[in-house]
Amino acid sequence: MINQTELNSRAALCRQLARREPNSKIYWLAEAENWLRLSRRLTQLERTGGEDPLEQFLALMDRFER
Repeated sequence: MINQTELNSRAALCRQLARREPNSKIYWLAEAENWLRLSRRLTQLERTGGEDPLEQFLALMDRFER
């Protein structure tokens, strides 16, 4: 599973690309926001001890296949 540091690093890279590629700035800033949103979601899951909804779904599917 991807960790908090990697998510934040990807967001930082996207912000750098936004500065270096002014023609694609909007795209890179949107990508940075997506990575930050995932980072916040991961933090929330870690704090609450919750499980990712996708992981819950996959576990449920695995249970029904048996």
